[in-house]
Amino acid sequence: MNISFNGYRLPGVISCSVKRVTRNTRTEYNAEGDMLIDLVSRKHILIIHLGGLSAEELRKIFAVTDDIFFTVSFQSPVIGQMSAEFHMKEQTAETDFVFQGITYYKALKLVLEER
Repeated sequence: MNISFNGYRLPGVISCSVKRVTRNTRTEYNAEGDMLIDLVSRKHILIIHLGGLSAEELRKIFAVTDDIFFTVSFQSPVIGQMSAEFHMKEQTAETDFVFQGITYYKALKLVLEER
């Protein structure tokens, strides 16, 4: 799976979930009961799991995602290969073990939302 943040290819990608959601909508009904929807936009939510990362790789990912918005390139099942601006909505990391002075982490879960 080829996913990159600002041109940096993510190491250790275990899985990636791509979801399209509707943002800023208003649903109303007319007198006949027909649904009327004011659809403003659809955006992507990405949930990425990374595994087997070293502390150095983890710090690099955190540095690349430090800005509020950054460019993410990924494969969308709806659109195909695409790049868009995202922000990091959720970022968690748990220590797995330390070996020869290098800290390794359990699967890292990143939740990103399109701008």
